[in-house]
Amino acid sequence: MYTLYKLNPADLNENFLESLKLLFAGKVIEISVREVEPTNQENGIWQAIQRFRQHMKPEDFSEEEDLFANVRDRSTGREVVF
Repeated sequence: MYTLYKLNPADLNENFLESLKLLFAGKVIEISVREVEPTNQENGIWQAIQRFRQHMKPEDFSEEEDLFANVRDRSTGREVVF
């Protein structure tokens, strides 16, 4: 089993150690510690979805309109060449 934790040293406490003990009870574990560069939180997919939701104006769309009606290609398929 492999588990990766990314956290600040200030978040290391007795609860964290207890959860490790419970999760890996009866097993030998290896702990490796390295410093990681902070990620750019502005470029994550979740942040992009949140930005989209903030800019979308629901009043611009009628309730009867199906926004996703023409998103999918409804053709039967494509020719496959082997």
